[in-house]
Amino acid sequence: MNTYRLQPLYTLLCALLAGFGMACDTTVKTDEAEVGTAVRHMAPLNTDQIFQIDTAASSVTWIGAKVTGRHNGLIPIREGAITLHNGNLHGGKAILDMAKVRSEDKSVDEAGNTKLTTHLRSADFFAIEQYPTASFVITSIAPYNMTERQDASATIWNTKQMRIKDPNHRITGNLTIKDITKSISFPAKIELEDTVLRAKANFNINRTHWKINYGSDQSLGNRTIYPAVNIGLDIVARRQ
Repeated sequence: MNTYRLQPLYTLLCALLAGFGMACDTTVKTDEAEVGTAVRHMAPLNTDQIFQIDTAASSVTWIGAKVTGRHNGLIPIREGAITLHNGNLHGGKAILDMAKVRSEDKSVDEAGNTKLTTHLRSADFFAIEQYPTASFVITSIAPYNMTERQDASATIWNTKQMRIKDPNHRITGNLTIKDITKSISFPAKIELEDTVLRAKANFNINRTHWKINYGSDQSLGNRTIYPAVNIGLDIVARRQ
């Protein structure tokens, strides 16, 4: 059965349950990023190669869930690069343009997306006037051990396509949002073909680690917005 066809029914069911004070878990069940204190990283003086991120060909997606459904959108990449040292993947950095974060949810109309985009950019969430950018700085890239992978069961809200197939690296780096820096670690699939590097990842983070707390209090009932946010990375970088 096509689970996508069940989503409107699932949304209605959640709305009915919320009306009776019960909650549906609409969050994406995928790999959970490990979050910890920021990691100090000393890069070597030289890098063999620099792969510049193609911002037009790359994307950072988000999915935020609430009791009665969820919304999705994009965070543009302003600039970034991935580096190699002694022929091996070594590090990198990306600057995210939070001033242009937006909702692109096909389940709502243009006015609804505009309203949600405005709210995301407000002080309730990313406060873009004060914090127009966020950053991710890679501190280590290590081979990935598949035996460590967490079990994420599939539900009608969690298609297996969201979980990256056959990850080959674990990426650890410092994610800074609203001047708060935390280390995050997640599996990724990285492929290097001559002059092009491609990286894909999909994971959840808890936004409250960066003090983005709006709506996360479960006492709000059917107005609760879950702390878990799904992040999807599809990066294309080209050798300089």
